[in-house]
Amino acid sequence: MNFLFSNLTWDLVTILSVLMIVTGLIVCAVLLSGQKASYGRYTEQSTLMVPATVSWVVQEGPSFFIPLYFLIYHTQNTYGALLLALFLVHYANRTFIYPFKLRTKNGTPWYISLSAIAFCCWNGYIQGAWNSQFQPSYTEVTVPWFFLSLLGILIFFKGMHMNIQADNILLNLREPGETGYKIPRGGMFEYVSGANYLGEIVEWTGYALAAQSLPAVAFAIFTICNIGPRAIHHHQWYLNKFKGEYPTERKALIPFIL
Repeated sequence: MNFLFSNLTWDLVTILSVLMIVTGLIVCAVLLSGQKASYGRYTEQSTLMVPATVSWVVQEGPSFFIPLYFLIYHTQNTYGALLLALFLVHYANRTFIYPFKLRTKNGTPWYISLSAIAFCCWNGYIQGAWNSQFQPSYTEVTVPWFFLSLLGILIFFKGMHMNIQADNILLNLREPGETGYKIPRGGMFEYVSGANYLGEIVEWTGYALAAQSLPAVAFAIFTICNIGPRAIHHHQWYLNKFKGEYPTERKALIPFIL
């Protein structure tokens, strides 16, 4: 563990953050070319599947426990601790609450679960290491930096609200025993097909604005590159599935625009 806290940590976190941006851009290019991520409604059933609840808990867990470790044992100032707390609030929901609300009987392909575990370890480490050791404290910041950070925190919680609201709408679309797909309605679904993805993008954009750090910006960029195209895929899927029944004014990801 000493390696994690050596003088190489700054360089390591920086390299891993840049790599995350590059990876996100590559993923975005692949997804926009027409390739769909093989989970959810696009799952390939011919592969080994992990139960959905198990997959979510195991894959999201590193993004909770790794930053928690940094928060408890290595945080050097209050603002870094606050940013880690924001991160932990999101992943507490993703690890311990959301998975147990799932009603789907569909599993997650093993390779999707494995890649998600790897990403959550990667992201959990760079966010935890940076916020615990390198994030400026209140005494080192300027007034504009403070107000940008405050704005970022407000945006983060707005995005979290949008995300959880959209998740709950999707989780409650079907009555117990029902099968098939329905058109989601309510909340931001009145404006976009990917309301849950929009909420998560807003959330991590707010976090990046609050932190103003390379790892936070890298995560926000990766999030946009990874789930932005998925919202576009979902929108097209809804249009093909429901045709004239689907609201024509609804966009894919950005209200009134895209």
